[in-house]
Amino acid sequence: MFPLLLIDGYNVIGPVAPPSRGASANWLHDERQLLLNRLSEHLTDPIRSRTCVVFDARNPPHGVNDRMSFADMDVRFAVGYPEADDLIEEIIFAHPTPKSLTVISSDHRLQAAAKRKKALPLDSEEWLDALLEGEIRMVKIPKATSKRKSKKKPSNPSSERPDAAPPSGPNLDAMLDTDELQKWLEQYGSD
Repeated sequence: MFPLLLIDGYNVIGPVAPPSRGASANWLHDERQLLLNRLSEHLTDPIRSRTCVVFDARNPPHGVNDRMSFADMDVRFAVGYPEADDLIEEIIFAHPTPKSLTVISSDHRLQAAAKRKKALPLDSEEWLDALLEGEIRMVKIPKATSKRKSKKKPSNPSSERPDAAPPSGPNLDAMLDTDELQKWLEQYGSD
């Protein structure tokens, strides 16, 4: 299943400098865990199940392969890649419906890759601030047309607008309506 939300993990954590003497030897693990806990607390169940968080890693954390699940989110460590950006770009370019994808990173390289594929790039700091305030920013999933919902003709044909063009890209101004997303996920399920 392809993600709707693709997060550059260490970019969202921010430019965290190694702590001074006397700090925990597991400081990086603690920062990763804090981010994952925040995501699991603030994202809804249907969004978490379609979220992928990618971290740089020469070696994944002890006892973890290069991929794990946390609170139903896909968490990947970029083992075998020069950096997480390479894996994130690979996911963007392989996505079958990139217009439904939101990429969270302030990295200009990843923002450009997202734009090339017509995915929605969002700045990580602004996105995380909004999330912690209760606002989930991501591409709004368009409502299914009546043709997709049912093969029956609508009861009121005048309500249909055959001249209306479908959305051409991500709706940059729309915030996700979780009820719409839940209905969309129930109807279309996985990729």
